[in-house]
Amino acid sequence: MRTTIFLVLLTVSLAANSQTDSIFRKFKDAGYMCCRTDSTHIMSDGRAKFPDLLKHIKEAKEYIHVEYYKFWNDSIGNVVLEALAERAANGVEVKLLYDAFGNKGEKPGCDETFINKWRERNIEMAGFSPLKFPWINTALHRDHRKIVIIDGRICYTGGFNVADYYIHGRKRIGGWRDMHIRLHGEEIANAYEQLFELLWNKTTKQELRKPLKETPAGSVASQNITTYVVSREPGKKSAAMRKAFATAIDGARNRIVIVNPYPMHCRKVRKSLYRALKRGVRLQYMVSYVSDHEFTTDMSGVEMHRLQKRGAEIYLYHGAFHHDKVMLIDDTLASVGTANMDCRSMKFDWEVTAFMKSPELTEKLQSVFDADLPRSTQMTKENYPLLYTRGQRFFGTFMRIFNGVL
Repeated sequence: MRTTIFLVLLTVSLAANSQTDSIFRKFKDAGYMCCRTDSTHIMSDGRAKFPDLLKHIKEAKEYIHVEYYKFWNDSIGNVVLEALAERAANGVEVKLLYDAFGNKGEKPGCDETFINKWRERNIEMAGFSPLKFPWINTALHRDHRKIVIIDGRICYTGGFNVADYYIHGRKRIGGWRDMHIRLHGEEIANAYEQLFELLWNKTTKQELRKPLKETPAGSVASQNITTYVVSREPGKKSAAMRKAFATAIDGARNRIVIVNPYPMHCRKVRKSLYRALKRGVRLQYMVSYVSDHEFTTDMSGVEMHRLQKRGAEIYLYHGAFHHDKVMLIDDTLASVGTANMDCRSMKFDWEVTAFMKSPELTEKLQSVFDADLPRSTQMTKENYPLLYTRGQRFFGTFMRIFNGVL
């Protein structure tokens, strides 16, 4: 009996790995960056993420490159900058790139007084793409990435920006749930370094080039995780993100798990989800019942209802605003990144997502998902009209038409 169970589990595991390999072959054909990740560490709230980041900042010896959509002049922002300034005073190269539009009009964002204060302490700071006439083009293509690279060996990425509300929440919506991941290894760090250099050079007109490093023997306990880093770059790689997500979804055989705050899918991803449900793949989708943008609650409710009618398991998270950007495929493929499941991330912004072949990481992320289920309400045909008012359903349907056009 035990032998039979073992053989069944082995067969399932081999089939899942084979399917992930098939997805990765398509990623290779698409030209996405392939590299090795030695180890990973996930952080699912701000109280875990920021102390972890500060610890590794304080251990930096050569350079720290920071890229965030939002970097606020508040308690945690100043704590992070103080740590960066301390390393800069000890000869560590510190560069910080923030999105000029993402910090505009929101207090306490990055104003000139704040920026100059930290420049005087040897932190090189630059705002990506400030608004310029005729405004529309510069407003559309924003740097939505969240990246920190340290000494070419450690990389952070995920959904967190730098602001107090990522720890304490916001008054209107309550607490804040998010996901960040620390990636170890020279190859994965160099992959993200290339992305940082591209935007830093574009913004500052410099020619920053960090040499690739060889991995010191025995430096990190290697799990040898095959990783594809998918970068969305307006113009050059504008379709990369939606094609990557659609490819992964189309490759799923048994199960898809998605956690995302803004599920207003572009047409390509939506059709992939419909095809997956049609061929019998189990789709578990978790979204936040409340949102930091009011109209997205209405739109996501309508979008999730359409998936639910086709057989998806939809879970509405009530514990806080859930800002994770995670997708799991068949127990072997995990993606964590900065991209939302909306047209803005898929068609306009600069984004990055790591797709990793790792049963261990997939299992850990699945356990986080499972732990959130008791704090969630499963959407059904019966409770949908009770969860969303008639006005919300009408407005969500109306706005979804425009979302589809984009």
